[in-house]
Amino acid sequence: MNEDSDVGGARAIDDGSTKIYEAIFREMQDAVFLIDVEQTDDDYRFTFQRNNASHRQRTGLSEDELRGQTPRDLLGDEQGAAVATNYRRCVEQRDTIEYEETLTLPGGTSHWQTKLTPITDDGTVTRIVGVARDITGRKEHERKLEHIHSQFETVLQTMSAAVFLKDTDGQYLMMNQACRELFNVDDRDIVGLTDDDLVPPEVAEQARADDRRVIETGEVLEIEETVPTVSGNTVRLTRKSPVYEDGEITGLCGVSTDITEQKQRERELQRLKERLELATEGANLGIWDWDLTTDEVEFNEQWARMLGYSPDEIDPHVEAWERRVHPDDLDRVEDALNDHLLGDTGLYDTEHRMRTADGSWKWIRDIGRIVSRDADGEPVRAVGIHLDIDERKEYERTLERQRDNLEVLNQVVRHDVRNALQLVLAYAGMLEEYAEDDGEAYLRQILEAGREAVDITRTAGDVTKVLLRSEADRIPVTVRPVLEEQIDDVRTSHERAIVTVEGEIPDTEVLADDMLGSVFRNVLTNAIVHNDKQLPEVSVSAVADDEAVRIRVADNGPGIPDDQKEQIFEEGEKSFDSEGTGLGLYLVRTLVNRYGGTVWVEDNDPDGSVFVVELPPTSGEFSIDD
Repeated sequence: MNEDSDVGGARAIDDGSTKIYEAIFREMQDAVFLIDVEQTDDDYRFTFQRNNASHRQRTGLSEDELRGQTPRDLLGDEQGAAVATNYRRCVEQRDTIEYEETLTLPGGTSHWQTKLTPITDDGTVTRIVGVARDITGRKEHERKLEHIHSQFETVLQTMSAAVFLKDTDGQYLMMNQACRELFNVDDRDIVGLTDDDLVPPEVAEQARADDRRVIETGEVLEIEETVPTVSGNTVRLTRKSPVYEDGEITGLCGVSTDITEQKQRERELQRLKERLELATEGANLGIWDWDLTTDEVEFNEQWARMLGYSPDEIDPHVEAWERRVHPDDLDRVEDALNDHLLGDTGLYDTEHRMRTADGSWKWIRDIGRIVSRDADGEPVRAVGIHLDIDERKEYERTLERQRDNLEVLNQVVRHDVRNALQLVLAYAGMLEEYAEDDGEAYLRQILEAGREAVDITRTAGDVTKVLLRSEADRIPVTVRPVLEEQIDDVRTSHERAIVTVEGEIPDTEVLADDMLGSVFRNVLTNAIVHNDKQLPEVSVSAVADDEAVRIRVADNGPGIPDDQKEQIFEEGEKSFDSEGTGLGLYLVRTLVNRYGGTVWVEDNDPDGSVFVVELPPTSGEFSIDD
């Protein structure tokens, strides 16, 4: 082969390689650019020569805009200097280098992963081939992940629940702040610590057993445990879950919540429930719970026993009640029930007869209330009580035949005692519904209503004594011990009230009898029972001179209108805005008049009333104001 043939063949090969390289350069998906390198006296001059289609598309730079530009010409002083530094490093290392950079180009700001490869000619780097991959999307994704991770870390550290991570050997790898505070390890490096380092041996042993169960079975374990802390034991609800990596369990994660207060509330609720059950059983109080959407009714054991049945003999349906109501009472009872269901009355409250297991009839006091309505206002649930009033009904019939001097007592027993006792039982019946939030408040009302019932019965007895006793039975009685005894008694029976004594109570004697205490008791009780404040306050003071001893009982209640101040002392007149008997203050005036004194009511400052009882001393004279 001649020389021309050899040269021609080499040229053909070079031309073929060039075409191949050109095709690769042109079609590569990565951005490719070519830089000429010219060595100066003490530095290098870098000049852009070419870029492929991908580079042009991503940067917004055409080949003509790129060609002949230096990094400073193209990118400005700051970016250009940073780019030139990387080009210089490639030339000096005479090897391929890789790095990430952020460039602002006509096409926008982008993040690049750049690889520079030097091309040498006779041992001198004359060109650099740059291959850049646009990683803007990846960097944005990384930033989002980093932001999410930062948010997660913030949430984790601010959680009230204690969160921890352990390896399969039980060594702690991570704790959030709440967990560090739980174990009192705020400033310690917790990595490598075990439960043996943090809790007593018996607690640590149980924790290890729970950890092994999670790791060996892969199940999620939820446990209640007591964890000792520097401030005392805390009850925790801890959820332990396996942590997987490549399908294998490599540790466990725990989330522990403090449920100490919840457990305390549960214990308190249980105690309230037990007390309610004891009260309902002791009072033989029947309770019913009616689902108005299905007419199913849940009756308690006392409800069934009241009629002579066992609970399993009562069908849990409203018909079980309806078919036992006396036919003569049914229409009246259903009318009262419908009035309440329609919202015309605040309570369903009736007395009717019901057939017992032996076929006889028993009088029942039936009280109930709607406790739940749907979105349209239709009633969906009602709760109520049954009270056996058969003996009371028989007693009423007896009293009706003895309406002479005992008529007042008859009125009290037949109406007021009944109402007070029913109020006690009504609140007790509703306590179960509200025990979680308001149970204690209802219980206090039960106790207060019970005490009111006791006061009413005592008043009834006092009225009977007044009616049957002669006015000639008076003897000298010292005021102070009688008044102090009644103050102490009221403080005991009405714990929610604050009763204070201002100054010294004089040792003055008055002509009275053993009913003097009833005067003071009724005035004190009236000031508390008919007080609309959450915390009734009663102040007692007494002064004496040669003409009289004056006992003042001041309260912070609603006060009494002027046109009511005389009427409240009349027989059967109730205190203003009161559901009382109307006999307590009548009894007070009756006794005070009998002792030769007088009683009246004034306005208190800034609000409330002041009852004044004025009695003549045994040595003085006093004109009676009738």
